[in-house]
Amino acid sequence: MMVHEREDSMTCGPIMPQGGIQAVETMLYTLDIINSRSQHYTLGAHILDDCDKDTYGLEMAVDFIKGKYLKSFFCSLRQ
Repeated sequence: MMVHEREDSMTCGPIMPQGGIQAVETMLYTLDIINSRSQHYTLGAHILDDCDKDTYGLEMAVDFIKGKYLKSFFCSLRQ
């Protein structure tokens, strides 16, 4: 997700209030609504900022698939 603007250096540029922050707030609000309507499950989000850089976004996606960001995930549901 693009929260910051692109910058040529290794760091991200300024925050994008119109596109970036609004998209994050919309997603979090939607998750709050869904979670308030169910007692059987809870949805969450792990938001990663790619700073509008395709290569950085791809690198984070590969790390996500490899499980780098999921170390604390667990499910306590038992059937």
